[in-house]
Amino acid sequence: MKRRYINRERQISKVSYVRLFTGFAGLSLGVLLYLSDRPPESTWFVQNYLHSSGEALHRILPDLFGTLDRNIASFLHTFSFTMITGAFVGESKTGCFMAAFIWCVVNVLFEVGQYFDTIVIRFIPDWFEQYKFLKTVDDYFIAGSFDLGDIVAIFAGALVGFTVLVYQNRQDSID
Repeated sequence: MKRRYINRERQISKVSYVRLFTGFAGLSLGVLLYLSDRPPESTWFVQNYLHSSGEALHRILPDLFGTLDRNIASFLHTFSFTMITGAFVGESKTGCFMAAFIWCVVNVLFEVGQYFDTIVIRFIPDWFEQYKFLKTVDDYFIAGSFDLGDIVAIFAGALVGFTVLVYQNRQDSID
């Protein structure tokens, strides 16, 4: 009986690594989207961390995602963070749901915040300016624009993430 328990722990660990890999693969696809389809100055990550190499890659890479580039980032963010969170809390259907639900809510709030940008930026604390990563939060709301397609993509990303997590749990229990 104890031996079966140890094997079960190893299986869960293996599934967690698959979820982490899947989540980071989705984020990597998002980086490719930002490098190929969007101007480097429009993306904080590319502008601050890839500098001139991001600009060079943008000139070299073709427009890979076409019209999907408008909303696929919202899908990828939600799906990827759901998978990464699911690696740590997704052993039950409730954990899978909570991972998907929380990332869906976070992403929807950020998207809706772009519509109400003048209200939202009043609530951003001044101390955010002290940190490179946080001081651009207000820019995100001001420069971004609300898109109902992003809301749909966010819900789709959460639903697909939840479905994949539950499917992996079922596959894990069969093995």
